[in-house]
Amino acid sequence: MKRIVILLILSISFSFIYAQNSKVVSAYNYMKPQYNELDKAKENIDAAAKHEKTIGKAKTWYYRGQIYHSIYQSKDEKFKSLDPDPLKVAVESYEKAMELDTKNQYKIDIISRLTTASLQFMNDGIDAFNNGEYKKSYEDFVNSLAINELPEFNKTDTVVMFNAAIAADRAHMYDLAYKMYKKVSELNYGGSGVYSYMANILKNQGDTVKFLATLKDGIAAFPEDNNALMVELINFYLSTGKSKEALEYLKIAIENDPENQTYYFAQGTLYDQLKETDNAIVSYKKAIELKPDYFDALLNLGAIYYNMAGDIIKAANDNLKLTNKQYEAEKQKAYDQFKVALPYLEKAHEIKPEHIETMISLKEMYYRLQMMDKYKEMKDLIEAAKNKTVKSE
Repeated sequence: MKRIVILLILSISFSFIYAQNSKVVSAYNYMKPQYNELDKAKENIDAAAKHEKTIGKAKTWYYRGQIYHSIYQSKDEKFKSLDPDPLKVAVESYEKAMELDTKNQYKIDIISRLTTASLQFMNDGIDAFNNGEYKKSYEDFVNSLAINELPEFNKTDTVVMFNAAIAADRAHMYDLAYKMYKKVSELNYGGSGVYSYMANILKNQGDTVKFLATLKDGIAAFPEDNNALMVELINFYLSTGKSKEALEYLKIAIENDPENQTYYFAQGTLYDQLKETDNAIVSYKKAIELKPDYFDALLNLGAIYYNMAGDIIKAANDNLKLTNKQYEAEKQKAYDQFKVALPYLEKAHEIKPEHIETMISLKEMYYRLQMMDKYKEMKDLIEAAKNKTVKSE
């Protein structure tokens, strides 16, 4: 009697194990194109993946990966809605299958399927980015990277990594974006632009020390391609009143890009602020040489000569010891400076005919130089400009 009970129990156990294995087989069959019942396939494989008798079998997870992969690739909305992230579940299942597949029965096929999944994640990331879904885009790119970093592949796709960083940046996930940019820079991908992105994040976070260090690191790493970094660094020094530091980097910038007129203009402006007038004149002239219609450089250079003339007149008026002859000589020096300033300011006026400050300076010079026809013409232009401004208000 005792033996009969034992046999009965063994029979029941065998039937139960068979039932669980049959779920795995049924799940696979439901997935086949001739049946195309992915909902039933999912139901069966999920049950098998939880049961103690089949949870530890490579085949269970191998089939589960295929089923969820098929759900992801299905065009039928009924099946696509079976799981919110079927491709990720498929990849996790494939990885589990390889872990359990000690005999490498499924390894070659799984590697092929994972390669496909990596490309699919990448394409999904691109689509999400183009649709403005930056958080999802970042997650898709990261999933693609994770597959490539598996021991079976052991590679890093710097293009996808860079895209992930940009997506995180756009999604305002700045810490994640910075870490990803940092990795990209360490892999020597993305050029100096990566440093610009990192610096911008640090600037917005108020980390001035790291911001400056990042700009300088980028400039050092890319001596022949660092214009954007150089401009950012120079502008920071300009905005914080650190003229000497700005000049130092401007000299480096000019050495790297001697045909860039904006560098000479910035250099002229700094020399102007430091009262190094001769150096300022040289820099402004170089900027104009490179760009003859450079309005700001023309205006500033004309203003230097104009102010020099004004200073001479003021000094002469304040010096009561001057004889009439000496006074007239000083006044002539001032007029000579006005004459030097005149073509620069006239050219500036030609470029921007409604710029009021230029017109006022020209009117003053025309009067001083007794060019009365031009004086009256400029006076009328100023009045017309003022009336136009009042009407627009």
